[in-house]
Amino acid sequence: MMSDADSERMDSLDGWVAVKRDAFDDSESHKLRFIVEWNEIETKFAVTCHDRTLQRRGDASGSCAGLFSEAQLSGVGAHLSGVRDELGPLFPDLTRFREPSLWELLFSNAPRCDADAACRQLERYFGAAVDACGRKIVLDALFSVTEADEREYFENLQEFKCRAMRDEITRAKDALRALLQTHPSTDGLQRLMKIYEEEDEIYRELVSVATKFYQNLLQPFRDMREIATLYKTEILKCLQYEELGPKRVSELKAEMIEWNQRGEKAVHSIQDITADYFRDTSRALTGMVKQMEQDQKRFGHASWAMATPRQEKLRVLLAKETLQYMRAKEMCIKRKRDEIREKMRGVAAGSSEAASVVRELELQYYETQLELHDCRFEILKNEELLLLTQIKSTQRQIRELQEQVVYYDTCEDPEELQEVQVDVSPAQSHLQQHLKQLESKRGAISSRRAYLRNQRELCVQAREQQERSVVQRSEQLHQHHTAQLKREKKRAEEEQMKQWVENERAKTLNRLRSFRERHQGQYALQTAHVKPVSHDSSRDDSPQPLSIMSLGPQSSTPHRKRRSQKQRDIPVQILLPPGSASTQPDQMPPAPPPNPPPPLLPPPHLRPSLLLPPSVRRSMDELLASLQRGQKQLRKVTVSAESGDVRNSLLSAIRQGVTLKKVPPSSGPTHSTDSELERSIKAAMMRMKKVSNDSDDEEPSDAPSGDWES
Repeated sequence: MMSDADSERMDSLDGWVAVKRDAFDDSESHKLRFIVEWNEIETKFAVTCHDRTLQRRGDASGSCAGLFSEAQLSGVGAHLSGVRDELGPLFPDLTRFREPSLWELLFSNAPRCDADAACRQLERYFGAAVDACGRKIVLDALFSVTEADEREYFENLQEFKCRAMRDEITRAKDALRALLQTHPSTDGLQRLMKIYEEEDEIYRELVSVATKFYQNLLQPFRDMREIATLYKTEILKCLQYEELGPKRVSELKAEMIEWNQRGEKAVHSIQDITADYFRDTSRALTGMVKQMEQDQKRFGHASWAMATPRQEKLRVLLAKETLQYMRAKEMCIKRKRDEIREKMRGVAAGSSEAASVVRELELQYYETQLELHDCRFEILKNEELLLLTQIKSTQRQIRELQEQVVYYDTCEDPEELQEVQVDVSPAQSHLQQHLKQLESKRGAISSRRAYLRNQRELCVQAREQQERSVVQRSEQLHQHHTAQLKREKKRAEEEQMKQWVENERAKTLNRLRSFRERHQGQYALQTAHVKPVSHDSSRDDSPQPLSIMSLGPQSSTPHRKRRSQKQRDIPVQILLPPGSASTQPDQMPPAPPPNPPPPLLPPPHLRPSLLLPPSVRRSMDELLASLQRGQKQLRKVTVSAESGDVRNSLLSAIRQGVTLKKVPPSSGPTHSTDSELERSIKAAMMRMKKVSNDSDDEEPSDAPSGDWES
C-alpha cells in the first residue's frame, strides 16, 4: 500500500518546469535555406541555415552555422522524429560517416566520394522538418540555445498553477450551468433527485478548487502581513530598549512607517480576495436555489416533501455564503470611505480649487456611505433569511413531534394516561425554547433595519443638501463672474479715459512749453483776475483763479465763442510785451522781467476742488488767493482726542510723557485663526460624522469571526 509520503512526492512539482502553450507556435512564416557540406579536415558536416526573411529586413542574426558529427546528426534526427513520427524514414543513412578509428586514420586514404549525395539528402530532410515541426524546434535542435532562449519557453510555475486552477474553476462552473439547464426537460421527481445529487457533487468540487485557488492567491499577502508585523515588533523593541541617536531613531521610525504601509496593503489585498471567493460561491448557490424554486412549481406539496430538506439546506448555505460576502464587501467599502477621509484631511490649503475638491470629496463620501447602508441592508436581509429558514425548520420539527401517534396499553390507569398526554416531551420543550430565541433575534433584526433606514434617510438628505449647495455655489460663481466681468470692463473704460486725459494734458503742456521757448524774453508776466463770461450775475464779483490766455486777434465766430465759454474756469497768465498798454483800468505799472514761471496748475477737470460743493470750493479758492497775496498765514493745529483717531491721540499722549497703564484682557468673543478652507473641512467632517458615526458602532453580536483569510 502506498504511503502518504509517496503520494505526496508523486503529486509534487519539484524538478518540473512549465512550458508555455505557444512556445513553438510560429505566428509568422520564415523562408529558410539550408546548406550542408562535408568538412574533410574535421570529418564533420557543416550545416548553415539562412533565414531569408530576416536577411531582407537587415537582421544580422538571420544566419546560423555549425559542425556536426554523424552521431550528433543522428541525435537531432531522433529528437525531431519524436516530435513528428513521419520524419523518421526521411533521415538519411550516415553510418559510413562515423568517426574513424586510430588504424583507419593511419592506413586508410580512401576519399569519401559519396558525401555530396548525403549532404543533399540532409538539406531536403531539414526542409521537410521545418514544414512538419516548425522553425523554432528545428533551429533549437540544430544550433546551440542559450539560457535566455530557454527561459522564453518556460513560464512562472506559480502563474502556471494559478491558471490551471482557474481553468478547473471555469470547467466546474460550466458543468454546473449545463446541469441546471437540464431541469426543465427532466420528467419525474426521482430523476430530478439524481440530478440534485450530481449538482451537489459538482458544487463540492467547485468549492474545493476555488478554495485552493484563492488560498494560493492569499498566501503571498499573508506572508507579507506576517513579515510586516514581525519587523514592526522588532523596531518597537529597538526604540524602547536600546539607546539610539536621533538619526538612527528617525531612520527606524521611517522604516516602521514603510512596513506599516506594506502590512496595510497586504490586508487590503486579503480583503479583496476574500470578497471575490465568497462572491463566486454565493453566485453558484443562487443559481441552484432559484432553479430548485422553479422545480417546486411542477410538483405537489406531498411529493415535494422529498426535496424539502435539500432546499432548506441550500437556503441556509446561500444565506451564510452571502453573509460572508457582504461582510467582506463591507470591509472594502469602509476602507474606501476612510481613504476619502484621509484625502479630505490632506487637501492643500494653497490650491486654487481646494474648496471645490472638498465639496466633491464630501459627495463621494455620501455616495460611499449609501453604498455601505445598502450592503448592511443586504446583511440584515440574509440574517433574517437564515433565521426564517431555521424558524421554519424548527416549526416543522415541532409539528412532526406533535403529530406523532403514541399507543398505550388498555390496562393503564386513565388518570395516569391523562397526565402523560398533558406533559410535553423534553425534545419538544427544547425546540419551543429555541423557537422563542429565533423569534427574539428576528425582532432585533427588524429594529436594526428600522434604525438603519433612518440613518440612510439622513445620509440621503445630507447628500441632496450638498448637491443643492453645489448647484447654488455654481450659480453664485456664475453671477459673481458676470459682475466681475462688468467691473473689469468699467475699470478698463475708466483707465482708457484716464489715459486719454493724461495724453491730452501732456500735449497741452508740450504746446505751452514750446510756445514759451519760442517767445522767451519778448513778453512780461502780468497777473490779473479775469471775470468769466457767465449768465449767473451773483458770481460776477467773486475772484477767479489765474488762467492762461493767448494774445491774438479775436474772432467773433460762434466756434471761438464756444471755446472761450468752455475755458472760462482755466487759470489765466497774461503775457504782455514790454511797454505795451494795458486794456484794464486798474492796470499795474510794468514790472521787471520775472523769474521763471511756477509750475502750471492741473486742468480744471483734474482739480480736487471741483469735486467739492460750490460753497466750500469758493472758500478754498479765496484761501488760496489770500495765501498768494500774503494776507493770511497758516498756524499749527494740535489734534485733540475728539477730532483725531485713537491711535493718533495715543501717540501724542506718549510723546507728552503720559504713563500708560496695563489693560486686562478682554472677555469678549475670540476670533478663530482657522482659514476659510479649514473651517469648511471641519464642517464637512462634522456632517460626514453625523451620517456615519452611529451606524459604524452598530455591529451584530452573533456575527461570525470572519477569519477565513487568516
